[in-house]
Amino acid sequence: MVLMRTYKSKLALFLAFVLILSLLLISVPAFALTSPTSQSITSLYMSNWTNAMNIWMASKLSQNDTGTFGPRIGEMRISDDYTTNQIVDYSSFFRNETSSTKYDQPHNFNSEAYYDNNGILRTKYLDYSGTNMPITVTKDFAMVPNDNFTVATFTFTNPTGSAIDYNMLEQIHVNNKTKGGTNQTNTGSYDAARNTLFVNMSNSGQYYVALGAYQTMDGYQVADDTQSSLAASDVAAWYTFDNNGTVKNNASKTAVDISVAFQDRFTIPANSSVTRSFVATVRNSLANAQSSIDTARAQTASYWFTQTGTAYTNWLTGTGKQTVNFTDTGINDTYKRGLITIKNSIQPTSGAMPAATNPIAYGYKVWARDSAVTAMALDQAGFTDEAEKYWYWLQDRQLSDGSFKTTFDLWTNNYVSFVEPEHDSIGIFLIGAYLHYVKTGNTTFLNNIWTKYKKSADFIWSNLGSDPYQFGVPDNSIWEENVEYNAFTQAVYVAGLDAAQYMARAKSLNSLADDYNGAASKIRSSIQREDTWNPKGLWNVVNNYYNRAVTTSGGANTLVDASSAALMAYGVVDANSSRASSHINKIKTNLQHDNYGIARYDGDTFYYTASFSPAGNEAQSDEPSWPQMSLYMALYHLDRGETANALNYLQWVVSRTAVGYMSAGEAVSRITLKPLPSTSVEPVTAAWFVLAALQYEGKADIRITPPQSNSGAYKAITVTTTVANDLSQWSNVPYYIDKVSDSSSSSADTDIKKVYVSNDANNLYVRIKNNSGTLSGFNTTPRFGMMVYAEDFKHSAASSKSTGMYGGTLDRPFQYLVGRWSDGTNLSKFNVQSGNWTFTNHITGVTIPQWDTTTGEMEMVIPLSQLASSAVAIGDFSNLNIVLIRQNPSTLAWTEDDRIALNYRIMTTGEAWYYGNVE
Repeated sequence: MVLMRTYKSKLALFLAFVLILSLLLISVPAFALTSPTSQSITSLYMSNWTNAMNIWMASKLSQNDTGTFGPRIGEMRISDDYTTNQIVDYSSFFRNETSSTKYDQPHNFNSEAYYDNNGILRTKYLDYSGTNMPITVTKDFAMVPNDNFTVATFTFTNPTGSAIDYNMLEQIHVNNKTKGGTNQTNTGSYDAARNTLFVNMSNSGQYYVALGAYQTMDGYQVADDTQSSLAASDVAAWYTFDNNGTVKNNASKTAVDISVAFQDRFTIPANSSVTRSFVATVRNSLANAQSSIDTARAQTASYWFTQTGTAYTNWLTGTGKQTVNFTDTGINDTYKRGLITIKNSIQPTSGAMPAATNPIAYGYKVWARDSAVTAMALDQAGFTDEAEKYWYWLQDRQLSDGSFKTTFDLWTNNYVSFVEPEHDSIGIFLIGAYLHYVKTGNTTFLNNIWTKYKKSADFIWSNLGSDPYQFGVPDNSIWEENVEYNAFTQAVYVAGLDAAQYMARAKSLNSLADDYNGAASKIRSSIQREDTWNPKGLWNVVNNYYNRAVTTSGGANTLVDASSAALMAYGVVDANSSRASSHINKIKTNLQHDNYGIARYDGDTFYYTASFSPAGNEAQSDEPSWPQMSLYMALYHLDRGETANALNYLQWVVSRTAVGYMSAGEAVSRITLKPLPSTSVEPVTAAWFVLAALQYEGKADIRITPPQSNSGAYKAITVTTTVANDLSQWSNVPYYIDKVSDSSSSSADTDIKKVYVSNDANNLYVRIKNNSGTLSGFNTTPRFGMMVYAEDFKHSAASSKSTGMYGGTLDRPFQYLVGRWSDGTNLSKFNVQSGNWTFTNHITGVTIPQWDTTTGEMEMVIPLSQLASSAVAIGDFSNLNIVLIRQNPSTLAWTEDDRIALNYRIMTTGEAWYYGNVE
């Protein structure tokens, strides 16, 4: 009985534990790991970070690839002559001697490749002509950072219950650049002491290629690659290997076309693995090639894999580097591997990066626009050294008028003819270089780049005055189709000029900053102008979205185009505005497929039936999804604080990555739901993912909030003592956003979020919205005040002051100040006397400034006569600083806590307004 009671007691405790555990599991949300697709990347760049690059390639770079190569390193280049690929290929061939099966036509192999989180390139041989091998073969590469060699390790795994006799051939076929021309001969040789094959290509004006083995091999061969006679001692290794699995052990050969190879036959025990490791290098002298081989072989191959992993870990997590920590580790891996792929794509000498890691579609072109965005992402992620090198590279590509050509060659930096002009690169240069300066605070960089930077800003500004439609210079823009006033380019013009305002101010060139503000404000107003006006704007007033473009003849291109979401991504249009919401909804309605995939535009046939598609019909339908556009949607939702929606887009992008979380290229098929290989990996797509992931965690923001904006709207507002009752009147008055969380005290109550300003014939109307959404009541701590500093609308010579009443910095000298304190009942006016702000009068005849404690809304009415030395007229301008002040509850000291700067124009009825945003 005692035993029975003990058993029942233990059983009860166990059941209670199970119940509690079950409840805990139910109450904790489950987070699924987002997995990539089964589509592999077919080409990846490799870099040693200093002076050498390789390119790994699959058998078929795209569905249209008719080459005869297999999985391989297809290119090895060094900085002494980046223009020449020193090899034809570095390939591997196999035989299963147990089953007498040959796998020596490597173009029959499918394969997969990806970078892991340690910067190791993992590759795997898959089926051979549709049939799987009885063993698995992987080949991992470590292109060791800051060293001059690449280590490769094969792992042959036998999952069967019986041993397998296997055979391999490892070969480099060098590329004699004089072949077919002067046919200079080169010499290959075997160095037994180093267990290394060397090829001296100095006779053809080239370098030294070496292939070394970490283990004793059964054979080696230095061959004339054109020799196929099995009886010849210099026969190409493949022929004898194909014939009987051996090589001739020829130790030296001088010929036009040299190949060198190692052969090894070995047993893979049942349920076991065998490894074989090699090292390859290209150096500019025999001594350097020998030194690299000696360094590599002085340690084990696994040592170099560890060294490589350590170097990448330190690079990813060093001082100032940004990491992300999502519960969904698929996002974390996509982020890390995107950065690793970008790092390996950067030409280490120049800092430029190719459009895609697959050269079959776009060759070695560097798009100024795309690479600039990639550098911007590097900056935001903390990789400012790489970004700075790029910004200097881009400035050196600038034309004399401040613009850039579209594409350049990765190896020579020379211009490559393509669609012209694509002036969006100008705006992104201005944005990116400014954000780099903000990130680093490097005044040396500012001073070094300023001349070229100013020239690009001046290009937009100087061409604006003669434009009949009040836009920046038309171009072919991101989709390279028509020279128009495209929304995408106009967006980056505005953001770029806003950035240039900050840079000019950093150079103490305030008048120039004002010029840039004028240009940015003009384009911004044209973007917001309705398409029924003359001249037309971009806002489609009937259907409530931004048109793709205004044509050069002044018409409306009403195509729904996802790239116009750049208006929100760069902060030109407030994501929280009604127009932004309506526009994004239109994009989603027309262009969203495959859950969260976004196509470029209605009816897009690129990658489908368009004659210029990179690899024919890869997508199998129109309107493939472009991950870059989906990431614009993620940023839009993040700007609105809608993190759950943003996460959906981030996870969708992850779910459409290639094997190993390699970033997609330009597009994803909405039929196969896989990335399209011909342009994968596209560094700029990886870059947009980096930006979105960082912004999700509050670690990046590429929106440019202007330091000043032009404004002007003719509308009378009836201000009452109940602010909530007045707000509907402001619904169509343009508003201007301010940076949030930037108040001096860190109080959100006196942190300006946005302001609205309008005028009628007599008054200036001001509405201020704070960041907290609440305010203290009358004469309640913390006390605050609302103030407007103004220049004389008539620009008299009256005394002025560039510091506020409480010592805060204003953005320029002002002559008038009007304001109300939360413990006062008057609207008071001050001017400058003897260098001080001096009270002159209480303003009467208007409702004193009001506020709503429950919404953080404030309203002011200021008679225009109080801001001018004589009667104001239509067209008069005044710079304004709208300021919130705060009293410290402890010290009772007042400070100017936050301000926003506007250049206001007196308007009249019937005039097109300045913008801003629209509620």
